[in-house]
Amino acid sequence: MKTQRHQTNSGNVLVCALCTIVIVSLIGANSLVNCTRHYNITAKQLKGWKEALYAAEAGGDAGFDEVRKALDPGNLPFTADGWTTAPSPAPTPGPAWTKTFSGFGQASNLSTTVTIDKLTDSTGTIPNTTPYYRIRATGTARLFGLPRVGLSDQSLAGGPNFVANSASRGVGETLLRKIDFKYDHFKATYGDGDGHGLSLTSVSNPQITRRIELVAVPKYYVFGGALRVVNGFNGPGNGGLIDSYNSKNPTNPNPSSPQVVNNDIPGPNTTSYYGSNPTNPAYLADAHDGDVSVGTKNFADGGPTWGDVVTNGGNVTHSGHQISGTIDNNVPFTIPPLSAPDTTGFTAVNSGTGTVTAIGTSESSPTGFVYSGITGSKTIENGNASNPTFPYAYAKIVVNGDITGRITVEKGVTAEIWFTGNIKVKAGDLDNQNVDRGTQTPSPGSLGIPPSIPPTQADDPNASRVGHLKFFGISPTTSGTTQTIEINSPGNLFATFYAPSADIIVAGNPDIFSAIVGRSFSGNGDTSLHYDKALNQVDIGVVTDYQIISYVEDVR
Repeated sequence: MKTQRHQTNSGNVLVCALCTIVIVSLIGANSLVNCTRHYNITAKQLKGWKEALYAAEAGGDAGFDEVRKALDPGNLPFTADGWTTAPSPAPTPGPAWTKTFSGFGQASNLSTTVTIDKLTDSTGTIPNTTPYYRIRATGTARLFGLPRVGLSDQSLAGGPNFVANSASRGVGETLLRKIDFKYDHFKATYGDGDGHGLSLTSVSNPQITRRIELVAVPKYYVFGGALRVVNGFNGPGNGGLIDSYNSKNPTNPNPSSPQVVNNDIPGPNTTSYYGSNPTNPAYLADAHDGDVSVGTKNFADGGPTWGDVVTNGGNVTHSGHQISGTIDNNVPFTIPPLSAPDTTGFTAVNSGTGTVTAIGTSESSPTGFVYSGITGSKTIENGNASNPTFPYAYAKIVVNGDITGRITVEKGVTAEIWFTGNIKVKAGDLDNQNVDRGTQTPSPGSLGIPPSIPPTQADDPNASRVGHLKFFGISPTTSGTTQTIEINSPGNLFATFYAPSADIIVAGNPDIFSAIVGRSFSGNGDTSLHYDKALNQVDIGVVTDYQIISYVEDVR
């Protein structure tokens, strides 16, 4: 009997299944390759996007460091260290400086170009004699890999993203990701950022750029305590003290003595300026801020200090010293040297006896005088005293030598005295005839005094008698050289001292109403120092640093 065989299609099904698997695998592999390629492209571009900002911020830091190098804000050292003068783009009045830093980052793929523009303030917020600076930094990150973006069909070679002109920055993801394949599309559209210098500029490699802008303004010194020295402190005298008061406080520490209200007569040296009554409200509020800061471990005291004390490496404790406030022995600090001011337009005056007239109407526009030294008796008179609305005057005096004579500052005059040499005088020789809370006459009704001046007359902007006479020690140009400020009895003194290179010596029993910055301080005998807290609300016109007040990224 013959057996019949049946044929099936199972082999064909297997072939079809295998073919389907192969096709699906090819599709999957192709998709994976495409996804991997585009992922790598995107990842590299994302990395470049972040690194471009890092490069821009590095350039901003370099520009800011250059600004901070200056001792004299009017003559910054931008021509050193590879900086070159650049055209000053409007609206900047200039000048401007630029520098390019390249070859840093992974595979040396980063670079930054920094431009620093010098500006002046037209609003009056910053004195026109002190510039501020705009720092613009462009960070560039080179892109490696294929010159395309994501899955955009416009990113292929020869497509519209590959070309730029002055009217177009590109399209699609090229524009979104700020990528330059052949041309710098920012320069083509915005030029230098202010709309100047538009040009079709080619790039050597595909790149991503990001731009930031910083604004650096001067930081002025404000007296924040009685004394700040960098080398050493030895004082006050055994019969003296350091404390504080507030010339803006209308409270009368001694109602029976109106002279005390105007600080014409100090209180007993053995107590606070506000007298021996510790329950006096003014005493409790204002007498305990006679702070002392020493930039080394060298600290010694005789009488009490009503305030805080800081040193750098000292071993000061409450048990071994008469200190009412807190103590911190780990506060390092420095005080930058003080450069000579610009004396263009100042009047030269002989060093002997004589009178000069101040007619300046503000601290930013004082009447200027230059002396070779002051040996005789000098008077700075108020040329605006007859002005019925603003009877105050400002003077700026530069002494290219020593001060050993008498200086009288009339009521209504605020005087800055800059000196290159030494000072050796009696406390009473520095005669500041101003009074607190109004230098001509107190305001109508102030402190119970009957109105005696026209109600239209403006009050003096400076409430502090001490703040009307300011001494600035110009640091010697020879390294290691110091100045000396020596103040002896008799008399009392109302003046501030900012002299970073000066050793300050006070002998005898003068009461010094002041705030002092110097190299060192020594006070013996009954020397007392009274710090006017009103001084901590007004800068003294000395630029000690710059600070960033604005940071923006140009996202165009």
